Amino acid sequence: MKNEIITSVAAAAVMAWSLGGVQAQESEKTGKAEAAKEARERDSSSKDRRARIMRAFDRNKDGDLDEEERGALRRYIESRSSRSGGEKNRDDKIEVPKDYDPKKKYPFILSLHGYGSSSRGQLRFFPLEDLAEKHDFIYCAPDAVDRSWNATEACCDWRGKVDDSKYLRGLIESAVKKYSIDRSRIYVTGLSNGGFMSYRMAHDHSDLIAAIVPFAGVGYKTWPSKPKKPVSVLHIHGTKDSTIKWNGGTTRSSSTSYPGAEENFNNWKQFNQCGREVDAKDDKIDLTRKVPGNETTVTRFQNKDGSVTTELWEVVDGSHVTRPSGEARELIIQWLLNKKKP
Repeated sequence: MKNEIITSVAAAAVMAWSLGGVQAQESEKTGKAEAAKEARERDSSSKDRRARIMRAFDRNKDGDLDEEERGALRRYIESRSSRSGGEKNRDDKIEVPKDYDPKKKYPFILSLHGYGSSSRGQLRFFPLEDLAEKHDFIYCAPDAVDRSWNATEACCDWRGKVDDSKYLRGLIESAVKKYSIDRSRIYVTGLSNGGFMSYRMAHDHSDLIAAIVPFAGVGYKTWPSKPKKPVSVLHIHGTKDSTIKWNGGTTRSSSTSYPGAEENFNNWKQFNQCGREVDAKDDKIDLTRKVPGNETTVTRFQNKDGSVTTELWEVVDGSHVTRPSGEARELIIQWLLNKKKP
């Protein structure tokens, strides 16, 4: 009898253990199923929210966002996620080649993002890491406060709360103290608002900046003064840019006019005393994959001794964010590195 009782208890224990395992497995399966369902619901909710936002900014209701509509969307996102706190939040890491040698002198390139973008966004537009290794230069792509450079009243000095000209000068001087940088080969490039800021740096710090390469960004229509020293300029602009228009205009957030690409080019041609045209009719460039063929024409002027260049790359049918191809980036970097402070 005792053996039968023991056997029954043991059997019950085994059954309970088995049921517990099954229940645990079922519970785990149920948990996973519920988690998957919640994930699908979150994903669906997120997609619905994105769709609603897209519809809200699709003003002409064509199912797609044009450049102006995308710009409005970027400003909305920036207003929701902009950071405050000033200089301490900036990402201004200096990048040096892997084989950096303090006994050598290196060029320095400052790369400035567009309005609403960031350091990472700029380095996606114009990657510099591989080029820095190949051509031995140091670079930095800093963040603007609230994703906007305080360049001009037209773009984008709408709050006037940050002296970016002073900040960027200080950043360069700090890099020069920390690393072995050739002071005669300091350059600035930038997209859109970063292009405006490139011109501001060339004007305010013409004693320091050797050359600039602005994309789709210009300077003042009427500059408050002339730069004290010449600064070589390579201006790159799409003829179908609907944000910073080829022929000039105003931005949606400012009533202050900015100059057209050719007017801006002529201003800097005069500043740099580049009165000698260099024949560049055969220098057609395939800048971007977005436009077929060698779509970019070149206009080049130099000063008397050829030490300063003012150059315009007209990207025929190019839009606002015309990302240069790898081959074009190589040409642009070579153009910069060949310039030295006279």
